[in-house]
Amino acid sequence: MKSKFPGYFKLTDEEINSLWGNSLFVFDANILLNLYRYSDETREDFFKILEKVKDRIWIPHQSASEFFDNRLNVISQQEKSYEEAINSLKSIENEFKNSRQHPFITQKLLKKFSTLSEEICEQLNSSKDFHNKRIHQDDILNKIENLFNDKVGNEFEKKELEQICKEGEIRFLDKIPPGYKDIGKKDETSKDIRKFGDLIVWKQIIEKSKELKQNIILITDDRKEDWWVRFKGKTLSPRPELKKEFQTETEQLFHMYQSDRFLEFARDYLNEKINDNAIQEIRDLRQLDERKRLQDLRKKREFLEYREMKEKLFKQRMLLEEELKYLLDKRGFLEEALTEQYKSLENSDPSAFDDSQMIRLKHELKNINSHIEHLKANSEELKLKQRYIRNKTMHNNSYK
Repeated sequence: MKSKFPGYFKLTDEEINSLWGNSLFVFDANILLNLYRYSDETREDFFKILEKVKDRIWIPHQSASEFFDNRLNVISQQEKSYEEAINSLKSIENEFKNSRQHPFITQKLLKKFSTLSEEICEQLNSSKDFHNKRIHQDDILNKIENLFNDKVGNEFEKKELEQICKEGEIRFLDKIPPGYKDIGKKDETSKDIRKFGDLIVWKQIIEKSKELKQNIILITDDRKEDWWVRFKGKTLSPRPELKKEFQTETEQLFHMYQSDRFLEFARDYLNEKINDNAIQEIRDLRQLDERKRLQDLRKKREFLEYREMKEKLFKQRMLLEEELKYLLDKRGFLEEALTEQYKSLENSDPSAFDDSQMIRLKHELKNINSHIEHLKANSEELKLKQRYIRNKTMHNNSYK
């Protein structure tokens, strides 16, 4: 059974030993980008492992391209993280300084807190400034360049990319991994490259394995289900389809690790000392990213719901205004008819006048006026709802 369904079975100790002994370690763009998000100590531990296996490391051209495309954005995001931490600390201090409301602390303790808060903010500002210097003087990029010099794959030719994009359309419809979770991505600069980025990376990895006739271990912090088997929120193993396709195409073995597991196994199989705090920091960062991802999904869902409600309210209001216009026109005709009746009454013999028409017109006018007032009240209510929805959609405008 294992020979026919190898992707569904856990690797044996012998297979893992073989992989770590002779595989090419391939790094995705997110691994390199996350180096900017780690503490100095954790980053140094990671670089220490890369240095240990520097003769067996490689980056697909697509991953390197994505790294450079996103590097400045990641640096900017870290600047924002420092600013948010500073603002949060100042906000807490201001709450304690307001002596008119709970919670209260003594002035003596508040003074100590303010002094400590000021020291922390100074250090955060200093760290932020040092981090921002990497836009122009990037020590992390220099280390990456030294390690991966001449270890970056070649770019596919235009015809190859076009063929991959065509294949990708078919794979995505059938949900064949990897990359089909990116089906909604847009690329304003080059046709479908961003949408099919994962598939291009995958094809470049396969080509490299064929070239070297070597097993591959991919290190990626991509957690989507088009790379991993996920069950009840846990990442279990690489997708069996990936392992099968790789083995069929290359006759070599394929395995994957997320960055924390890579460090754990590196500690065991490379006999290198890695601080437990570094592994925990990477896991904490992944949990933070997962919470943010879920928050973004919730915001996106809310935005789509609000947008649908906005369109529904717009249609309701258009129908209401059409009905209101019809009734206002009808009221005008009734008022003209009543005016004619009054003129007729003034010019005729009252004893011979039949007032049934007058009564009917007055009754119909009363009903129309009542209906008009009801529609106007509904229109005002719809305006308020539209204003509320508009504010909500503006709040989540990143999903427009």
